[in-house]
Amino acid sequence: SVWNGKYPGCKETFTGWTDVELSPIGEQEAIRTGQLLTEQTRGMNIDALFTSTLTRARMTAHHCWWAYNNNLDDQYMLRSSDTNGNSESYQYQAAPAQFIIDHRLNERHYGSLQGLIKADAEAGKHGHDPDDVYQWRRSWHVVPPEMEEEDPRRLEEFRKYGTITENAVPKAESLSMVAEERIRPFLTENLTPILDSAHEYRMSSSSSSLFATEEKEVALDGTHTHKKADGGGTALVVAHANSIRALIGVLCNVEDDPAGVALNKLERMKLPTATPLVIKFRKTEVEGRYYPVDGGLDEDVKNDLPVYPLSSLKLMK
Repeated sequence: SVWNGKYPGCKETFTGWTDVELSPIGEQEAIRTGQLLTEQTRGMNIDALFTSTLTRARMTAHHCWWAYNNNLDDQYMLRSSDTNGNSESYQYQAAPAQFIIDHRLNERHYGSLQGLIKADAEAGKHGHDPDDVYQWRRSWHVVPPEMEEEDPRRLEEFRKYGTITENAVPKAESLSMVAEERIRPFLTENLTPILDSAHEYRMSSSSSSLFATEEKEVALDGTHTHKKADGGGTALVVAHANSIRALIGVLCNVEDDPAGVALNKLERMKLPTATPLVIKFRKTEVEGRYYPVDGGLDEDVKNDLPVYPLSSLKLMK
């Protein structure tokens, strides 16, 4: 966005639910990501694209998907006109079966920090202790200072998001709150049913996907994908650094690790913009819990957070 520190004249700023525009740099990053997705996911159906209600995420999704299809169309035309007898083919997909906007993928709400330059807050220029600011940014459980009820920023958020959230606009959120109050319901009520239905449809049709019996998932600071080993689909999730971190936390059950290794890794994890990641997961039928499926890249190493670069996709089992 124009507040992420890359846009000329703007320093890195706490953004949260502030609906700032996607910067020209962000547009170019989204386009490059779409091109990369074309190259790395050839032969795979993307059943649904999910994004947040915030403009910067929706525009990232738009540019990414446009570039994905534009690049796919170019490659499809080249293969169709191949005169050397080479017939490597893949299913041509002009659009995801569903394009879903869900407020539960919104960025984590930074409370009264929203609009403050991060470096200034960390330097104590607004009266905050630097250690507190670090915890507000990285900790899974710590909640930043809440936004006051009559704060003009909060009134504007209610105007924009009150209806779609059923007036559940947060005053501030920890990553744990995002995970339990937004991401887990999003997975249960939206993403998983849609992908399961997509898989069932594909299995009942003659145009089954090449990867129909596998399980995968892709994520970009805006992107993610799911497939199920015994049935499932693939999704592209275009969201925000902290909502993606919360999504990873739910899928990897970081709060259930008694040693706290996965949680510590997640708290330190920094997700650069326009960097697609892959995570595979399943959902238990009885308990309804999610758990990650290791990609099988190294059988001798247990990965506490099995999240991989998009380039690893073709190496996974």
